[in-house]
Amino acid sequence: MAEPSPAVHATVDLMILDYLVCLCISGIIEAIRQARPTEDIEWSALLVEQFHRRLLGHRLDGPLPWDLDFKLRIFYLSNQFLHWDPPKDRDLGHFVPLSDIAVQFMDFCHSAVAHVSRRRWFDLGAHFMVHAILEEQARFPDQLDRFCNWRTNDSELDIWWEVSRTMFLEYMPPPFGTVDSMSREELDEVWPLQWLQHRYVEFFEDLMEVLDAPLLLQLERGQLEGLTREETQWIRNYCGI
Repeated sequence: MAEPSPAVHATVDLMILDYLVCLCISGIIEAIRQARPTEDIEWSALLVEQFHRRLLGHRLDGPLPWDLDFKLRIFYLSNQFLHWDPPKDRDLGHFVPLSDIAVQFMDFCHSAVAHVSRRRWFDLGAHFMVHAILEEQARFPDQLDRFCNWRTNDSELDIWWEVSRTMFLEYMPPPFGTVDSMSREELDEVWPLQWLQHRYVEFFEDLMEVLDAPLLLQLERGQLEGLTREETQWIRNYCGI
């Protein structure tokens, strides 16, 4: 049997990476729901990163397929959020501020505006902002300022963002909001971190539902998107699967 060409190797790796990243995103989302990473998730995330690097070593005919690139961005963003903890007084040398993660989220949604709910996008962004203010106004003022002043070049989107920002910040004390001053303990009761985590989980669970399932998973289920089961079985037989 002839050795598969580099193009075939690249195509197979694309299919494998698509499969792995979807499984890993599902695990990461569940870990965010439970508020704790596991060894299995750490191993799966490392495998996805290694496969991604391997794929970048191939000479692809063009950029990554749009949906795979989309899923990879969800993976890296969610993995960062999973490992985020309030900074407290520990070493912050390699700490990624929540406001940086939030800016990545806002940019991601802006690039995928046709696939996300604007209300849910901006409400989650504003929820990120509240927690970034609570954790970072003294430690990371520059990053927080960049997030608070995030804008697009679309006036309609900017209005949506301003409305969500205003609604959430109304429940914050000055200088960001208008409610009476509260202690940090009281603010934590008003804005428990679990609410942000649950909102994040619901957003990305629903978003993953509208994306195509990986081809390998479709083959496992016995039907490729857009084909009948008989046509799918013919392809499985042809490929020796």
